[in-house]
Amino acid sequence: MALAFTLTFLLALIKAPYTLFGEHIIWAIMTVIVIFEFTIGATLSKGFNRGIGTLLAGLLAVIIGELAGLGKGIIHPIMVGVSVFIIGAVVTYGKLRPTMKLYEYGFRTFLITFGYIMLVAYRKSDPIGTAVNRFFIILLGAIIGVCVNVCVLPLWAGDELHELVSKNFDSLADSLEVCVSEYLRGVVLERVPSKILMGLAADDPVYKGYRSALLSATKEDSLATFASWELPHGRFRRFRYPWKNYVKVGAILRHCTYSIVALHSCLRSAIQAPVQVRTIFKDELLELSQECALVFRKLGHQVWRMQKGDGVDILKGVHRAIERLQQSLYLHSYLLIRPETDVLKRKLMEELPLNVIPETKKIETLLEGDEVVAGFNSTKLGKASSQEPQEESTRRGYKRLHSWPHRSIGDHKLTDPVFQQKVRILESASALSLGTFATLLVEAALRLDHLVEAVEELGELGKFQEVEKVHWNNGIGLQ
Repeated sequence: MALAFTLTFLLALIKAPYTLFGEHIIWAIMTVIVIFEFTIGATLSKGFNRGIGTLLAGLLAVIIGELAGLGKGIIHPIMVGVSVFIIGAVVTYGKLRPTMKLYEYGFRTFLITFGYIMLVAYRKSDPIGTAVNRFFIILLGAIIGVCVNVCVLPLWAGDELHELVSKNFDSLADSLEVCVSEYLRGVVLERVPSKILMGLAADDPVYKGYRSALLSATKEDSLATFASWELPHGRFRRFRYPWKNYVKVGAILRHCTYSIVALHSCLRSAIQAPVQVRTIFKDELLELSQECALVFRKLGHQVWRMQKGDGVDILKGVHRAIERLQQSLYLHSYLLIRPETDVLKRKLMEELPLNVIPETKKIETLLEGDEVVAGFNSTKLGKASSQEPQEESTRRGYKRLHSWPHRSIGDHKLTDPVFQQKVRILESASALSLGTFATLLVEAALRLDHLVEAVEELGELGKFQEVEKVHWNNGIGLQ
């Protein structure tokens, strides 16, 4: 922009152009400042809006100014004021229409030019000369700005849109893999995600992965609009390139992102399944997450390299992983409703305090030196054993663990049927949370069908090349 600004400023410093245009040369400098944008498409869009707005406003102002000049006495200013009010109202109403959103800058330029020429016509009686002079000066400034933008370090909106959408595929793949692996490890995050609400969770790899895809809707839409103004260039050597299909792919990609956000929320849930229950379905959950991540990376690879692919072949692994997970859930469904089974009984109390009760942050605090709580040895945490009787220790531990909200310790005994029923309900709810996580993962996998269709449609309309044979190893494409 500095170069374009300097070139237009030279028009005022050199005697010949300044003699031709006079003080009106300031409009060329203002035009460069106003229309110059980072991308070529945005510059062309603003330049076109400014040129058309100036031309139409000049013509209309000259016509209305000449008609108003026919009036004598007080009729002349009244006609000027009424015409300015009517034109201002019509233009203001017109730019509020959704279909005219792209031309909002043109409407603003129209009002500025119309008001300026009407004022000149009323005071100096030379509307035609002012309109012609202003139009050519603005045209000169627009030409300088566009030429500098195109010829000096050009930045194409189409290239930026293509790169943005392609990178979002890899970001979602990384986010999904990290989320599932963290869940299987038994990681429980802070329940109140204050950092995420403020957009400052740079240390959360899951959120950092899907954040760009989740917040890119407005940017994708504006880049697609600016790209439609650009001439064929680089790899996009076609007129009327389907830029809107990139917006469609991005929208469906966000639809998949919502499932990953739901999976991420499971890590912050107050009710968590015991780790040993998750271990039973570990292979199936990992396989499905890895297959989904592989599909994301393959589709991103296709979009980036502008190559076509076989959608049926891409989704084979995902469908196979879904069937395995569903079969495993069917065979082991009793574990999700009867957590008191012997498979879980050994370590149930080891996991339940940490994951079920939201007030509990560390199991060390709960034990408070107790020797044994339902078979859990406190020496595993490096704490000294207490001489307190086992029954009393167990009773105190249970009362704190299963009180939600916290209640005072009384003479409540573990043999109370009501208390035992509440414990079983909490244990069952914690096990069922695994079914929720698995269902959300399956839903995320099923949404890939729509994403594959959108990428195939983009490949057809964009005339992508036939895909080369690519072998994938751990999510990395090898030619």
